[in-house]
Amino acid sequence: MQDFAIRPVYLLAMAVFYVLSYLFYVKASHGLGHKAEYLQLRRFVPCAVLSVLPAALAGLPLTGSLFVPAFLTGLGWITAYPLLYFITNHKVSSDFGFHLDVVFGLYLTGWFTSFQVLVLSAPFLPRAAVTVLLVLTALLEAAFLAVPLLQFAYYAVYGTCVNDGAMMLLQETNYNEIIEFFKSMPKKAVFGTAALLVVVAAAFCGAAVTAPRLIRVNPVTVVLAAGTFLFLTSYFFCGRKPLFPRTGIVELYLDVKDYFRTTKLYADSRAEILKDLHVTPARPDFAKPSSIVLVIGESESRDYMKAFTEDYPEETTPWLSRCKQDDHYILFPHAYASADQTVTSLERALTEFNQYDEGTKFYTSASIVDIAHKAGYRVYWYSNQGHLGSADTPVTLVANTSDVAKWTKQNLNEVQYDESLLAYLKEVPQNQDNFVVVHLKGSHFNFENRYPPAFTKFGEPGKYDLIPNYENTVAYTDHILQSIHDYCQEHLNLQAMLYFSDHGTIPDKRRSANFDGFATVRVPLFAWFSDEYREKHGHIVKTLRDHKDLYFTTDLAYELVCGIFDIRSDRFKEENCLASPQFRFTRDMLKTNAGRA
Repeated sequence: MQDFAIRPVYLLAMAVFYVLSYLFYVKASHGLGHKAEYLQLRRFVPCAVLSVLPAALAGLPLTGSLFVPAFLTGLGWITAYPLLYFITNHKVSSDFGFHLDVVFGLYLTGWFTSFQVLVLSAPFLPRAAVTVLLVLTALLEAAFLAVPLLQFAYYAVYGTCVNDGAMMLLQETNYNEIIEFFKSMPKKAVFGTAALLVVVAAAFCGAAVTAPRLIRVNPVTVVLAAGTFLFLTSYFFCGRKPLFPRTGIVELYLDVKDYFRTTKLYADSRAEILKDLHVTPARPDFAKPSSIVLVIGESESRDYMKAFTEDYPEETTPWLSRCKQDDHYILFPHAYASADQTVTSLERALTEFNQYDEGTKFYTSASIVDIAHKAGYRVYWYSNQGHLGSADTPVTLVANTSDVAKWTKQNLNEVQYDESLLAYLKEVPQNQDNFVVVHLKGSHFNFENRYPPAFTKFGEPGKYDLIPNYENTVAYTDHILQSIHDYCQEHLNLQAMLYFSDHGTIPDKRRSANFDGFATVRVPLFAWFSDEYREKHGHIVKTLRDHKDLYFTTDLAYELVCGIFDIRSDRFKEENCLASPQFRFTRDMLKTNAGRA
């Protein structure tokens, strides 16, 4: 047994790894809030320590043939997805960051090194077995490194990071098409990448075979190396939220895989629903082709909207405050989201699925798109939200049943403020009946990234200040709503427009994964109706005006849309519809937090 001490060179390496990884994270991210920056400032400390600690305990040189392959593998994961995503999207996306890729890359270095230390310090292993284990570890390192190398190769060929479209092609394509795909690629790129991967694998194996066998072995080294390896193995692959599936490229792969699975499930249920779905009347009765518009907000609380909260000190909704004096508008001051999370709220708002009718499920429910189609409308869905992922998939499934569905994140030429959605409205034909859904980014955190700096009305431009930042998002949404309304009224013969937010928020309080009170679900709801609509469907407008002070939860928005369409259907319960005299709910009957509050 030998005495040991962690030499200054290892401490210096820890410090350098920490500083450089943190600086890379900050520089390769966009629109980070101060909370995110400070959180990673602390989080990267143990990552940097554990990346070097096994080598330090065993005295492995940082330039040696064992540590370098582990370090290069970790470096590949640290840089590839965050860097290529940044290069591809930093001019158009308002905010993103991939701190978990940095965390994984640093820990990956320590994971491989700790296992190598255990192999080298095991007295019962013969030299041949040690060599075999080190070679197998080298091959695994090469396999892990191949993932970032292939991402760099993809960028070199296509000039963009791997995105959901590329991942979809990879997962939905059969083997013959994959072969054809590679045949279509430049031969230099194919053979060059293959040769590079072979060289890397050979070099890593060669380094393992020639690695020195003498390391410092003592109980502390073995225990800490074993502890590091077991901890990182568990953290990578086990538990409720393992790290490996949350890295950028792996999460994208899993999101697309889950999307295909849920799409099949949703498509199968759609076929059964549409087969038996009947709607009358089967076409609108307006004098000429017209449009009905639904705008879905994000994280907007009516508590911060002057139009709903008259004693609020700032005029955050100048357009809507003027409009509330107009008989064409109806504001509902007692609307509540059914949940304080986007997916939980919208999978109910967009379908029959709700908190009150037992037996309703998302996958077996008709949606507003299904109803609109049967009522004679072509459906256009434009979104500034995400397209894939666990927080987006149910909304995406509904949206993709539209005749046209587009997301700003799929268009690299669009700056992703909500105003980018206005250009899409020009695609909607004027000579047909349309149901248009516009899904805003609204007041999603980080607030200062939700509006152009030049739009700043409260506080100072570019200054991180939660309440003024949030007030600016509310004012910006008010501006976007006016723009949507004015364009559709002038060009699309707008007959009705409905707006509500998916949920609210408390802007100066840290978001909780648990229900955080009614302030997080108090949302705005308003409707506008044209003169022609009021003439032809006056009973709908009158009922809504009579009901404007009733309490309402947004999981009943599906029925409200059906009511505005003024249709009858076996998939429409009038007693759930705020626009119907049969509306059955009172304040005491309503729930939120997905039925738990």
